[in-house]
Amino acid sequence: MENSRRIHLSQVNQVFSRAIERGLEEEDLTQGEVEALLSARGRELSMLLMAADALRQKLVGDLVTYVINRNINFTNVCECNCGFCGFARGPDNPDAFTLTMEEVRAKVREARDFGATEICLQGGISPLIGLPYICDILGTIREEMPDVHIHALSPMEIEHAARLEGRPVREVLEELVDAGLDSIPGTAAEILVDRIRNVICPRKLSSSRWEEIISLAHGLGIPTTSTMMYGTIDTVADRAYHLLKLREIQDRTSGFTEFVPLPFVHGIAPISRATAGGPTGADDLRVIAAARLTLGTRIPNIQVSWVKMGEKLAQIGLTCGANDFGGTLMEENISSSAGANYGSVIEPQAIRRIIRDLGRTPAQRNTLYDIIG
Repeated sequence: MENSRRIHLSQVNQVFSRAIERGLEEEDLTQGEVEALLSARGRELSMLLMAADALRQKLVGDLVTYVINRNINFTNVCECNCGFCGFARGPDNPDAFTLTMEEVRAKVREARDFGATEICLQGGISPLIGLPYICDILGTIREEMPDVHIHALSPMEIEHAARLEGRPVREVLEELVDAGLDSIPGTAAEILVDRIRNVICPRKLSSSRWEEIISLAHGLGIPTTSTMMYGTIDTVADRAYHLLKLREIQDRTSGFTEFVPLPFVHGIAPISRATAGGPTGADDLRVIAAARLTLGTRIPNIQVSWVKMGEKLAQIGLTCGANDFGGTLMEENISSSAGANYGSVIEPQAIRRIIRDLGRTPAQRNTLYDIIG
């Protein structure tokens, strides 16, 4: 088998073959090597996907995890005007909404009845919403489900709350934890290259500020996920840099629980007109596989986004390096508003069927990847 693998590697690009070899040996890949993986086509693409799946099996085995959770988007009022977003509305827009506490309470009760172990809470960057409202939501969730894990508020939302309060981010994070926060989604990262961010999300925090807030959260013992939203105007080099930046942060903080690749949903979002059609299915699989070989043991859990990829392509992603199917969600407004058409809820039994169809073993987890069922 070893000789066969070397014969095949000898027939492809030397940088690519070295990246495959080094990735399988869990060595640190360079920027050029990650770019080579993300550029794989033809024979190289097949080899990349197989290598990533082999490393996945070595590092995390054949379990495929999922979480029973519920998303709550508490407002669509947002002042960021990101080019990839179809969700945001101005405060005077007739479609704008901000949930009342009773509406939040009703959604949490639905989550409890569904068997959710996690509530994921995110919303727009609204000039009308500050820290008191957010703490009220956290308290309301905790009243209804005392033991639920509250996964809430991107670094951008935390930055916004700190600005409105005129207080340091550290103090805001500590108050959020006191109110019930357990972990933070690592969204608002998009691509951690300011040249790209200045075009697609110029009113969001800078890449260095995102890193600063994530690192501060980790230092306070607050775990976070990590993400990459790709496929707008970013290049292979930008994606490679982003993955290596996540690896660097993890080396310093050890606070990331998972990596979630998020393909840009090309549809009705404003920037769609300036892009070539968004990422292809091959792009999605390349990113998953390259992430597995790049992040290795640093971030061992890699999730597929069935909301953005669709259930069928997400299933294939589990054969290309991913080991987690994500959550049931129950409600999802951000991707669907941008043009995604794969639904907003999936039943646990459907997830298990998808996993078993691959010959893999489904396992229900909690937010921090403890197996609970």
